Amino acid sequence: MHFDALSLACVVGELNGSCVPGRVQQVLLTGEHALGFEIYTPGTRHQLLIALDAGLARMHTVTYKLRRGVEGETPFLLLLRKYTRGALLAAVDQPDATERVARLHFEHAEHGQTILICEFIGRQPNALLLKADGRILECLHRVPATDGGRALLPGRPYAPPPPMGKLAPVDDGSDGYYERLGGALDVAGPLWKALVAGVAGLSPTAAREVAWRAAGNIDAPARGSSVLAVAQALQALWAPVTTGAWQPGVVEADGAVIGFAANPVHGRGDFVATATLSAALERYAASGGAVRRADPYAALRGQVQAQVRRARAQVTRRLEALAGDEPAPGEAELLRSHANWLLALHHDIAPGQRTLHVDTGSEEIDIALDSRYSPVEQAQRMFKRAAKLERAAAIIPQRRAELLADLALLEQLALDTTQADNQPELAAVTAELRTAGLMRSATRREQRGKTPSAGPIRYRTPRGVEIVAGRNARQNEQVTFRLAQPDDLWLHARGVPGAHVIVRGGGRPPDEEDVALAARLAAYRSAARGDRSVDVIVTERRWVSRAPGGRPGQVLVARERVIAVPGDAPEGLVERD
Repeated sequence: MHFDALSLACVVGELNGSCVPGRVQQVLLTGEHALGFEIYTPGTRHQLLIALDAGLARMHTVTYKLRRGVEGETPFLLLLRKYTRGALLAAVDQPDATERVARLHFEHAEHGQTILICEFIGRQPNALLLKADGRILECLHRVPATDGGRALLPGRPYAPPPPMGKLAPVDDGSDGYYERLGGALDVAGPLWKALVAGVAGLSPTAAREVAWRAAGNIDAPARGSSVLAVAQALQALWAPVTTGAWQPGVVEADGAVIGFAANPVHGRGDFVATATLSAALERYAASGGAVRRADPYAALRGQVQAQVRRARAQVTRRLEALAGDEPAPGEAELLRSHANWLLALHHDIAPGQRTLHVDTGSEEIDIALDSRYSPVEQAQRMFKRAAKLERAAAIIPQRRAELLADLALLEQLALDTTQADNQPELAAVTAELRTAGLMRSATRREQRGKTPSAGPIRYRTPRGVEIVAGRNARQNEQVTFRLAQPDDLWLHARGVPGAHVIVRGGGRPPDEEDVALAARLAAYRSAARGDRSVDVIVTERRWVSRAPGGRPGQVLVARERVIAVPGDAPEGLVERD
C-alpha cells in the first residue's frame, strides 16, 4: 500500500481537526529519517510522527509517546527546536492535492513565522524548515543541484517539486479533457497501470480502486475501458478532498493487516474501517507493513551506508566552500584596473588621503586607500590579488565539475548499498569509495579474505532476448563499454542513479515489448524504484560515451528517446545463472 496524495489529504484534514491550533511542547528525531512533535491542545497531548524513510514515508498521529531514536544533535534538529518549540501550529495544508507535499505553519512569539515543508516523494523523502519569505533555514537532507535539478540548501529559496505533466484526476475545465483521458487509456496493459502513468496523484493502490469501480476488476484492460466510467470513478475517489467525507481503514487478509487507505478499497483482502487514517497507519506500521524483511547484512550495510554518508558530507562541504571562494565575474579585471590607476596617479596622492577619485572619461570611480601601505605597495598587492582571483576563476569551475562527479558517484553508491544482496556487493561499494579517493585505503587485514562480487545480472525475456544489468557503478562501466555491442539498446532511468541496462540485439531490432521490460528493469533497479512513473532513456549503445573526467559509470548520451514506465518489478523476466 502507498501513502499517496489522497492519504496525505486525509491526514492533513485530520490534523487540522485535532492538532490545530496547538502548542508545540517537544521536538525530537525519532530516527535518522523521522521527526516527532508533541503538540498540546486544551486537554490533550498529540504525538505527531513524520516518517521520511523511503520504505514508507508518512505523517500521522500515534497513540504512544514518541522517544528520541538517534544520539546527538543535528543542525536541522537544533534549528527546528529553536523555531518551533513553544510555537503555535497554526495550520497544516497540502499545496497541490495531487502531490505528496505538506506544509506545517508555525507562529513563534520570538522568532515569528516559519514553515516546515514535508516531501514524501522520491528516493529520499525530505523535510525543510523555511523562513516566512520562503528561504530555506535548514534541511533534514541537503541536496546540491545536479543535472539541472533542484538545490535544497540553507539560504536558497525553496522551489517545489516540478509538475509531472499528467492529466488532472478530475475534470479541470481544460479543453479536450475527456479526449486526453481517452488517449491515456488507449494503451496495452492493465487499466490501473495506464492510470498511474497518465493521471496525476494516483498511486497503484488508488489506480486499482478506480479500475474496480469503473470495470469491476482491478486487472481490467486499459484499452476498451469506458472513459465516462473511469472519469466518474476518479471523481468519486477524489470527492473527499473537497468534502472531507473520508472513510479510512485497513486492509486485512488471513487476520493480518496488509494495507491501509483513506477510502474503502476492493479486490485485495477485507477492508476494515477505522476512526482515522492515523489509526490505520499506526496499525499497519505495528503489523510490520512498514518494516522490510529481516536483513542478514543489516550491520554491514549500515556501516557502508555510514561511509557513503561521511563521504557525501565531505564533498558537500567542499562544494559549499568553493562557492564562497569563487570570484565574482569581472572582479579580477576591476582590481587590476584599480591597481593601474594607483600606479599612474601615485604622485598625486597626499599623505593620509583615504580615497583616490578617478575620472576615466567614461565613468568616475573611487579607490579606497590603505594607510598601512604606500600607493605603489598597495597597487602591487592588488596585482597579486587579481592574479590569484584569475587563477581561482580558471580552477574553481574544473574543481566544481570534479566534485559534482564525485557527488553523482556517491548517489550511485548509496543506491548500490541499498540494493546489494550479499557481502561481496557491499564490499564492492567500499572498494569503489577507496578507488575514488573518497575514504582511506584498506589495511592489509581488510584486504585479506575478500570475495569477488558476482558479475552483471543477466535475464531472458519470454521471447528469449538477453537483457543485462549492472549491479553497481563499476559493473555499469563494464556493461556499457565491455559487454554491449554498438547496435545493442542501452537504457537508464533518467536523472537518477541506477543500473545501466542493455538489450542484446544480435543484429536485429528488439521487440517493443522486450524494450518495455528492459525499461521496467532499469526503473526498478534505480533510485526511482517504486515511483508511479519513471522516465527511462533508450538509445543505441553507439550513442553512449564516457563523461569527460567522470567517475565509473558516468556517461553522456546522444540521440535518446524517453519512455515512461512504472518503477515496480518487471514481470516475465527470468534471471539466468
